[in-house]
Amino acid sequence: MTCRFNFGKSLRLAQIKAGVSSTELASRLDITKQQVSQWRYRQDAKLSLVEKVSEQLNISPIHFLELSDGGRIAWREFCSKSR
Repeated sequence: MTCRFNFGKSLRLAQIKAGVSSTELASRLDITKQQVSQWRYRQDAKLSLVEKVSEQLNISPIHFLELSDGGRIAWREFCSKSR
C-alpha cells in the first residue's frame, strides 16, 4: 500500500521554517535552482529524495512529511496499519 503526501508543499514549508532559499538548497545539494523550483510543485517523491532534502534543511524525514498535512499524524497510523 502507498502512503501519499504532498512533497512540494512539505518542501516549501520546510524551506520557510529553516530560512533556506531555493538557491541555497540547490547549492547544498549540488543541483540547479531550477530543479529545486520544479520540486516545489511536485506531488510526490522517492524516500531517498525526502531524506536528502530533509537532511539539508535540518529536519527529520518524518517531520518533513508531516508538514504537508498540517502536522497531523494520521498518515503514519494509516501506513502502519497497511503493513
